[in-house]
Amino acid sequence: MKALSRRSALAAGLASFAALGLSNAQAAPASVPVIWDGKKMFESFEKEATGISSQGPAGRPKAYLAFDTQCRDCWQLHCKLEPFMDKIEFVFCPISFMNIHSEPQATTILIDKDPLAKLEEHFTHFTDLDFRGIRYGLVEKLPVEIRDKVWTNTKLHRRAGCRAVPYGVFKNSKGEFLPFDERLTVEELRQLFEL
Repeated sequence: MKALSRRSALAAGLASFAALGLSNAQAAPASVPVIWDGKKMFESFEKEATGISSQGPAGRPKAYLAFDTQCRDCWQLHCKLEPFMDKIEFVFCPISFMNIHSEPQATTILIDKDPLAKLEEHFTHFTDLDFRGIRYGLVEKLPVEIRDKVWTNTKLHRRAGCRAVPYGVFKNSKGEFLPFDERLTVEELRQLFEL
């Protein structure tokens, strides 16, 4: 029964892209996992995830985005989302998915007095030749309770049926849960976000 509801959620998401006047092949992420559950992702991230909200006016529509600090595609999607930051509240939820630097970098961002500024600093240094993104101190000295929050985000990502990063979910004005990732163009993202 669960597989049927997940397939129904996927069908609804793809139908929403069609309703936007875009072809599925053009607009939908190339590989939406069959087991992806957009409603579960949105609601579990809203309730349990630890993330960094983009700045902007209160009451904006909300999107949750699972990302890894070591992921080039995550950096590319972050760049594409910049034009929409003041119109959509993006909640960037770091997970540990790519390599040994993912979790300590994510923890370092989350413990900063200004996590959003630290996230921007990280992406500014993402293409540095000597090291990808921000530096972090001794892993053993990073607070365990914040490291655990990164792992909670990682579990929520997996339990919602996500199989890659970046992976986001947006709840549109019709109450549909739409997936998005770096494969969408800026214009396709604009239409998905109803802007």
